[in-house]
Amino acid sequence: MRISLKIAILFVGIWFTGKMLFFYTQILQDELGVKYQVMWNILCLLLAMTFGTIAEKRKENRLESSALGDIKNTLGGGLVYTVLVAGLIYLYYAKIDPSYNATQLAKAEQVVSQTLNDPEKLKELRQDPEMEVLTKKEIYNKAMSNYHSMFNPASTMTISLLGMLVLSTVNAIILTVIFRRILFKQRTL
Repeated sequence: MRISLKIAILFVGIWFTGKMLFFYTQILQDELGVKYQVMWNILCLLLAMTFGTIAEKRKENRLESSALGDIKNTLGGGLVYTVLVAGLIYLYYAKIDPSYNATQLAKAEQVVSQTLNDPEKLKELRQDPEMEVLTKKEIYNKAMSNYHSMFNPASTMTISLLGMLVLSTVNAIILTVIFRRILFKQRTL
């Protein structure tokens, strides 16, 4: 196994340990705290890709390296991190903390109910041709079905996987440029 993959697995462990510490100490568990947890994930991803790339670059023959090969090596560690973390995100929201999604659904239900009970907001909703002929109950069911699909562990995992995949790709390109141009002084790109 390449060292960059081992480093990626190490950072997955570091990320999950931090996530579980946040959960058990109930730090950063509100809506604002989730943003910091996402930043924690992004930091671990970037560090995994950076340290993995540095370890790979130190072992390789610089005369035989290419920019495309560097992007591939950097992206390899990022993809391992991405897939493992996405699986752990599913596990976290499905088994460890399912109450988070339940809380978000309760908040959404409260907002939808308040919107439907306010005559002015209901009138605004009914201006949409799709909602014009629906009853309050049908509008409520439609809105809540959207929230149920949004606040579910599988969709959370899918969105996280997509976001981290795009971030890994962008990070791989940026890290390759930085390492080849600045750190390892290779002017061919």
